[in-house]
Amino acid sequence: MDYTPKPARDDPKIIQGFIIYKLWMLKCWARGGQQHAKHIDLENDLPTNYPVQYRGNILDEAEELNRKGLIRIWPSAGRKAVAADPSKQALEAALPLVNAYLRSVGEDPIEGDIREVLTGKRSEKKGPLSNEELRKFAKMHRQKAES
Repeated sequence: MDYTPKPARDDPKIIQGFIIYKLWMLKCWARGGQQHAKHIDLENDLPTNYPVQYRGNILDEAEELNRKGLIRIWPSAGRKAVAADPSKQALEAALPLVNAYLRSVGEDPIEGDIREVLTGKRSEKKGPLSNEELRKFAKMHRQKAES
């Protein structure tokens, strides 16, 4: 029997994966310019559901992810807001971190298809997004941005 120890909850990669996964599942996607789509509060909302003793680690790792361009942090109404960067490069760079976090909590990793990330749903379909699926996704985001 092969035993692979789970990474520690204070491992920076696990914390970074938790942060990005949480933003993805909450569909907190940053947009360019002065307007942003859904976001959460960096200091009060982001650390919830992670052990309290690592709160400082979460804030430090969020700053590191911001420096790497995987998430965006900006001032909003006297607080700091945070959302995930939706660019293809950011999604691809973040996927190994998210998968490390998912494995550490006993979940199946995301299979490398950004469909799961964009929709927030596990997909049975393994092929690339069709042009029709891409159009529907773009239309959905345009409608949300206009509302």
